[in-house]
Amino acid sequence: RSLFIRLAMPILMGMLFNLLYTIVDTLFISAIDKSNPAIIGGTGLIFPVIFLAIAMANGVMVGVSSLVSRAIGERNREVLNRIADSGLAMGLVLGFLFVIAGYAFSDKLVILMGAEADYASYALEYFRWILPGLGLMVAFHVLIGVVQGEGLMKYMMITMVAGNLFNILLDPFFILENVGPLPGLGMGVSGAALATIIGQTLAGFYLIWVFASKKTMVPVAWKFRYIRLSIVGQIVKVGFPNALSQMLLAMSFLIVNRVLISIDPRSVTAAALCGRLDQVVLIPIFALSAALMTIVGQNMGRGLISRARKAWRTGALMAVAATFAASTLMVIAAPFIYRAFSSDTAVLSYTVRQTRIVEYSFVLASLAMMARSVFQAMGRPWPGLIITALRMVGFVVPSILLFVYVFEWGIYGVWGGLIAGNILGAFVSLAWVKVYWDRLVSGKADYAHTRA
Repeated sequence: RSLFIRLAMPILMGMLFNLLYTIVDTLFISAIDKSNPAIIGGTGLIFPVIFLAIAMANGVMVGVSSLVSRAIGERNREVLNRIADSGLAMGLVLGFLFVIAGYAFSDKLVILMGAEADYASYALEYFRWILPGLGLMVAFHVLIGVVQGEGLMKYMMITMVAGNLFNILLDPFFILENVGPLPGLGMGVSGAALATIIGQTLAGFYLIWVFASKKTMVPVAWKFRYIRLSIVGQIVKVGFPNALSQMLLAMSFLIVNRVLISIDPRSVTAAALCGRLDQVVLIPIFALSAALMTIVGQNMGRGLISRARKAWRTGALMAVAATFAASTLMVIAAPFIYRAFSSDTAVLSYTVRQTRIVEYSFVLASLAMMARSVFQAMGRPWPGLIITALRMVGFVVPSILLFVYVFEWGIYGVWGGLIAGNILGAFVSLAWVKVYWDRLVSGKADYAHTRA
């Protein structure tokens, strides 16, 4: 437990600043016109597309982190010397391609979201401005994956805190026309996107300084000849299924948004607000799953299967306890906190009811997320992908369509579908992890060994 706390706490602190940024960013965006739900709703509608970039970045990060942790356990110096340069080359190419594709298809993507009128206008404006920052994010996540794999969570925390702190400070001046007695740029949702880009860029420069100062075991040579396609392949082997699983999440939420629009466009605004503040519940899971990946990966590299399995059990129990506590906090605070973001009574009603009905199902979702980290740590990412696909595409979406259009439960059908997916996904995850651990102990399965 002490090792989990030591590794997870810096990530938790960094993510708390990310939550603070999300809240502040939403507050300033809503301050443009609290009576207009299209502003929050429009920026929320485009989130599934933004989530594709986040999925790509996290996929690269997870692939790098898993490979680094296993290589450290195996003491494979050749892989450690080449992984940063190989990962950066891949991250820069992927980020560039995403930005080009985003600008080329932005209009079609907004139409695909089902956005109309003001919702479409705000969605398109925000997306076009945020695109360059999404491309940079993919590349920077390679370096974050390295420090995570080494267990250097302090640098990961400072990166997250610095980026979000700059963002928070810039937000009011870029979004609003006046900040007290000081003039602002008054760029609206475009200003929110620009502040995000600047904050992330500055945080990225800090990460580059960390590597340039040789504070990590893994070096960056910044030389083309250090790129190894075999290492890129190992990163892709673990990272692609993870990215694909998160892309499935984005596609699933795209369908959910279309269902919400058909029920009431204001429910989309409510879902966007809940999604941003649900980070209170998700942050402990993300922090613990990152710590779990490092612990399991390094121990499997050393052949310490029993210690790795104990880490899984400990991490899963800690995730359940932390998620339950955070869910209780959100259920109690919901009637008060959402008033700061909207004055629309229908939106506020949706947010409070969604929080009270759905929030505790995240306790079960935490088990699926921790199970996915175990498979990623061992270089076996496909079970994690299948678990996510079953949870969202196999359980959540069909349940929502059944509850809304067959049983005619309306908005309660959407919430019921989310709960059903979290419950069924947890049972599948626990069963699969148990079978795999038993196969590892008996010698019928193995983790993916690293190679240069």
